[in-house]
Amino acid sequence: MLKFVRFVCILFFASSAFATANSLDITYVNPDTEIRNLIWEKRPVLVFSNSHLDPNLKQQIKMFASDPNALLSRDVQVFVDHTPEPNSNLRKRFRPKGFLIILIGKDGQIKLRKNTPWSAREITRVIDKGS
Repeated sequence: MLKFVRFVCILFFASSAFATANSLDITYVNPDTEIRNLIWEKRPVLVFSNSHLDPNLKQQIKMFASDPNALLSRDVQVFVDHTPEPNSNLRKRFRPKGFLIILIGKDGQIKLRKNTPWSAREITRVIDKGS
């Protein structure tokens, strides 16, 4: 019985470590969030909506979650801002109107700006083309 319990514990911890390694890190924005320190290290993807209930936001999160490794392997870090008030630093800078997704290259320049959800595959195509 003890061997079985050890086996289950090992299996549980191994699977949770695997899930963590293969899951996309999503940062929920606060008013002071900045992305300037990510230049040349990460590719920020900013996802804006006016509510956490926005169907586009829910669809976008699902689309990213369906292939997190594609984004992780390209150093993508996702930031979600679903609270228009108070205005976050990112909202002041990018001025979204409703749902908006923005891909920023490692050089700090905007590479993509869309008002509809995009799959991880579509995002990685833009990255692979030269962002």
